[in-house]
Amino acid sequence: MKKIELKSRKLLRAIFGGISLTAIAFTFQACYGTMGDYGYDIKITGTVKSKTTKLPVKGIKVSRPNNPTYEITDEKGNFSFYTFIDDGVFLNDSTYLPADSIPILFSDIDGIENGNFCDTTIIINPARKDEVKINVELNEKQ
Repeated sequence: MKKIELKSRKLLRAIFGGISLTAIAFTFQACYGTMGDYGYDIKITGTVKSKTTKLPVKGIKVSRPNNPTYEITDEKGNFSFYTFIDDGVFLNDSTYLPADSIPILFSDIDGIENGNFCDTTIIINPARKDEVKINVELNEKQ
């Protein structure tokens, strides 16, 4: 009889402990909320080509300025990544981009392997679309 009482007490403690932990978790979430999203997400896809030869360029780093994430163009010059729309951002010390503007930086990181191209920044205004497709032609360095 005592064994049954001991097992039922352990079971009740486990159930009560689980309910208490769940209540604490819900209270924490109610007070502090869940992690918020950092903005409206958008998919940016496109192709990078040489302005002189019109051929696709492999190995171009496509990124947002001051952002550690980036994509590298494939053999066909294609890239694709998700990013967010800012409420407004400083591109550099003197240039302010208003809300809904996204700067995209194209950098030749492999040197002369596929040609030597100038770094280029373009600014897109996606107007709250889910996806934007862009085609970029890069100038070769002289």
